[in-house]
Amino acid sequence: MNSDLRLMTRAGKTFFFATLWLTRRARSDAAIAYSFCRRIDDIADEEKKSHERDGFLTDVAYMIRMGRGDSPIVKNVLGLVERFPAIREPLAALVESCRDDTDALVIKDEADLERYAHGVAGNVGLIMYPILGGEAPEGLLRAADLGIAMQYTNIARDVREDLLRGRVYLPSDWLGTIDPRGLLLGDKESHEHLSGVVSRLLSLARARYERGLRGVCYLAPESQYAIRVAARCYAAIGDRVLRDGRLVSERAVVPFRSKVALALKERFPRAEKTPSSVCVR
Repeated sequence: MNSDLRLMTRAGKTFFFATLWLTRRARSDAAIAYSFCRRIDDIADEEKKSHERDGFLTDVAYMIRMGRGDSPIVKNVLGLVERFPAIREPLAALVESCRDDTDALVIKDEADLERYAHGVAGNVGLIMYPILGGEAPEGLLRAADLGIAMQYTNIARDVREDLLRGRVYLPSDWLGTIDPRGLLLGDKESHEHLSGVVSRLLSLARARYERGLRGVCYLAPESQYAIRVAARCYAAIGDRVLRDGRLVSERAVVPFRSKVALALKERFPRAEKTPSSVCVR
C-alpha cells in the first residue's frame, strides 16, 4: 500500500471504505488527490507560524497554476494535473480557501457559509469529478454539491472540537445573542440553542446530498456506486450528531457494520426510483 492510500485509511476512513469499489487506477488517483487535500488542510490548521504558513500555501497555489514546483507536497498532484487539466483551478482555489481559514474568518450568514464550504470542500468535489470519469459540464455543480454537503456534516459533527480551537463555523445570524462557548461550560440554554442551529445545518446538508446524488450518473459507470456509498455513509454521520434533538457529547462516527449495511442498501435498493437513480440533465 502506498503512502497516499495509507493516509486515506487513517484520516479518511469513510472515503476509503467507499473507494473499495473503484477501479485500481481511479482509487490510486483519488488517493493522491485526497492525500494532497488532507495535507493542505493539516498545514492550514497549524496554529504557529501563521505568516510562514500563509506564504507557503500561497506558493503552493502558484506552483499548481504554473504547473511546476519542487515542493514534495506538490509533485504528485502535478502528475494528476497533467492527466486531468480540469482539476488545476479547483486545486489552487482549495489551497487558497484553506489559507484563508483562520481565526479571523467570520461567517455571518448562510451565503458566507456556502462560500466557505464551497472553497474548502466544493472544490474537492470538482477535483474528484474528472478523476472519477466525469466529463459533462452539467455534472460539475452536482459534484460541488456533494462536497458542500460533506463539509456541512463536518461542521455539525465538530462543533465542540472547533470551539476548543476558538473556531465557529455556524452563521452568526443563526446564533443570535447566544455565545456558543457556553456549550463547553455546560450552559443549558447554549446547548439547546446550538442543537437547533446544528439541526438547521443538517437540513441544508440533506438537501445538498440529494442534489449531489442526482449528478452521480455523470461519472464513469464504474465509479458511480462508490460515490453513492460515500455520500450515504457520510450523511449517516449527520444522523448521529443529534440524539433526541440535542447535540451528543461524543464525536459522531458510523461503525463499520453500519457502513456495510448502507452499502448493501445502496446496492440493492427498493424497486421504486430513488433520488440517487435519477439524473438531472
